[in-house]
Amino acid sequence: MTYILGLTGGIASGKSTVSRFLREKGARIIDGDVVAREVVQKNSVGLNEIVKIFGENYLTSTGELNRKKLGSLVFNNKNKLKQLTDITGPLIHKQIENLVAEAKKTNCRLLVLDIPLLFEGNYQKYCDSVMCVWIPKKLQIERLMARNGYTEKQAQQRILSQMSNDERCSLADVLIDNSKQVEETLEQVLKWLETMDLV
Repeated sequence: MTYILGLTGGIASGKSTVSRFLREKGARIIDGDVVAREVVQKNSVGLNEIVKIFGENYLTSTGELNRKKLGSLVFNNKNKLKQLTDITGPLIHKQIENLVAEAKKTNCRLLVLDIPLLFEGNYQKYCDSVMCVWIPKKLQIERLMARNGYTEKQAQQRILSQMSNDERCSLADVLIDNSKQVEETLEQVLKWLETMDLV
């Protein structure tokens, strides 16, 4: 039987590190970011809907979505962000449902839904439990600035566009503290895997 773990965490929380570790330990991963890109690829229904709402000036010269330009718009405007998620949300859900059904047929022991906005998008409904990777907001801002080259204000805007760390963690079943060394983080994940007899 397949155990389905939802994996979430705020931007720059270290969720990808945990996801890679789970893959190394034999988990099958469904990456929400990859699915989100697939549903808006060139000539897709999702991209056509985005163009209808936002206009062709959010396309590149090759007809693909200009993610950076659209991101600058929606992360500064909650109404525009809602318009975008109203388009992409149902398409992402459908694709994830299909991928979960496929994974269950293969009888993989652990399937991980690696989805940054897991609770915001109500993806926890597919999961047996949810693991949240947590870091303090100050560290989150520092990592975003270093990783993405954001100003402090840009980093804060990205963080504010998501559910707060405290709220996300209060909804999760398993909390992973990633505020220290990566070895300590992965030790927590391994302990959970052993407790659940999934390693």
